[in-house]
Amino acid sequence: MATQTILVLGATGKQGGATIKSLLDRPKDASPIHILALTRNPSSPAAQTLATAHPDVVELVQGDSTTPEPIFSARPKGSIHAVYVVTLPGKVSEETQAIPLIEAAVAHGVQHIVLSSVDRGGDEKSWTNPTKIKHFYEKHNIELHLRELARAQPGKFTWTILRPVAFLDNWAPGMMGKMFSAMIAASMKPTTKLQLVSARDIGMFAAAALTDPERWAGRAVGLAGDELTLGEAQEKFERVTGQTLPQTWTFLGSLLLWMVADVGNMFAFFEEEGYGADIEARRRELPTQDFETWLREGSQFEYSDIFLGSSPSRNRNAAHPPARRKARAKYPNTDTAFQQSQNKLVLNSPDGLAV
Repeated sequence: MATQTILVLGATGKQGGATIKSLLDRPKDASPIHILALTRNPSSPAAQTLATAHPDVVELVQGDSTTPEPIFSARPKGSIHAVYVVTLPGKVSEETQAIPLIEAAVAHGVQHIVLSSVDRGGDEKSWTNPTKIKHFYEKHNIELHLRELARAQPGKFTWTILRPVAFLDNWAPGMMGKMFSAMIAASMKPTTKLQLVSARDIGMFAAAALTDPERWAGRAVGLAGDELTLGEAQEKFERVTGQTLPQTWTFLGSLLLWMVADVGNMFAFFEEEGYGADIEARRRELPTQDFETWLREGSQFEYSDIFLGSSPSRNRNAAHPPARRKARAKYPNTDTAFQQSQNKLVLNSPDGLAV
C-alpha cells in the first residue's frame, strides 16, 4: 500500500498532539502513513520527544501557518495527501492562521482538509450561528471559506469539519481546572448542562477523517462525549477519585469572566444557548469518553496537584485501577517517553482555556 503523507498543525498542542497519537495508535495492518508535524520550534523538548519516539513515522517541519508557502514548496506538488488544521485564539486572528494555509494546501494538491472548529448549537445551526464570541465567529468564517473554496473548485479537494465542544481537559490538574469549575459556578444555573469532549476524542475523530476521507468528505459534525451540570460533575468526580472536584473561590471565576470579554461571552453562551452536538451519534461511530471514563483513563490527576480551594484527598488510589497502582508504586516513572510528552502536550500546553 502507498504511504499517505499527513500534515498536522499544532503538533505540540492539545489537539494536534492528540491527533498524532491517534494516528500512531492505528492498527499495525492499517495503510502506512508519514506524519509531518508542524511546529514553530522543532528544537523544543516536546517536539524532540515526539520525533525521537517515532523517527520512522514522524518528521518535524518548522513553519508558521500564517506564511505557509515554505511548508509546501519544500515538497513535490501533490505529495501531501491530507492536512489537519487547528487554530488558537491570540494576537493573530484565527482566519489569518487558517485561510492562507488552506489556500496553499489546495494549490499544492492536498486532497483532503480536516478543520477543527467549534460547535455553535448543533450540526445545522452551527452553519448560520457565528455567535458574538470572537474565537467562535472567527472559526465560523474559516468554515464558510473552506466550504466556498471547495464549491468554487469542484472535485479538486474534499473537506471535513470537526466541531468540538468544551474540553474535559479544562479540568486538568492545577489552577486552570479549579478556575474552570469556579467559572461554571459563577455563570451557569445549577440545572444547566455543559457538553464536554476529551482532547483524545478530538484526535481520534481527526485521525479517522484524515485516513478515511471518502467516509468523512463533506461532513461537519459536533464532537461531544458527555453532558453534565456542575453538580453531576462533582458527584462523578468524587465517585471515581474519592475526593471533591477541584474548585477555587467563585469570585475568582467571576473576576476572570469580567476581565476577559471573550471568556465571559463564551460562558454566557453556555448558559443561554449551549452546544448541540449529537453525543449518541458520535458514540455510535467511535468509542468516545464520558467524564468518568476520561477521569480513569486520561485525566492524569496527581493528588499533590489538588490544593487551593478544594478538600483533601480521601482516597489517593481511587483514580487508578489496582494493576496501575501496583506498577506506579514499584516503577513510579513507568510511562514511556512518548506518553510523558503527550501528558505535557495535551494537558499542559500553552493552548489556554479550550473551547
